[in-house]
Amino acid sequence: MKSFTTKKLILTGILAGLVFAITSFTRIPSPFVKGGYYHGGDGIIYLSAFLLGPGVGALVSGIGSFLADLYLGAPAYMFATFIIKGIMGYIAGKFLYKKDGEPSKGRKVLGLIIAGLWMVLGYYIYEITFLQIEWRTGLIDAAANIGQAVVGAVIFIPLSYSVARIKKM
Repeated sequence: MKSFTTKKLILTGILAGLVFAITSFTRIPSPFVKGGYYHGGDGIIYLSAFLLGPGVGALVSGIGSFLADLYLGAPAYMFATFIIKGIMGYIAGKFLYKKDGEPSKGRKVLGLIIAGLWMVLGYYIYEITFLQIEWRTGLIDAAANIGQAVVGAVIFIPLSYSVARIKKM
């Protein structure tokens, strides 16, 4: 993150707002986890990492997701989400960001898998350690989070092709 231009600052704010809005307003309740839901916000997390790189992608991911948990009334998850989603955005940025264009398809897939698995593992550890959820119940939540990671990847992939054309301009 060598220079933080006005354009990059504005894009950072817009993308953090999009993570918040899309996470908050595209919720589809999970049939497997009480209070759990699927959303499109992770697709925007991947998109921000793709556009802005790991450092800014982490910032966008953490802030947008933190605010979504605050708005949705999930205070037990807010700070964990800030850290987990922030690291998720950082990991995604390491694989998805390429200053001069677009990463290879293999690198994209690997980045989405590793970032998604980090999110699943991060929430699993948080829930069994801090929320004292029984480990077997945590595995059900982890399976639902795998579904969430897939939803984010499915949303990101078509967006990345459109945004890659804009990125070249």
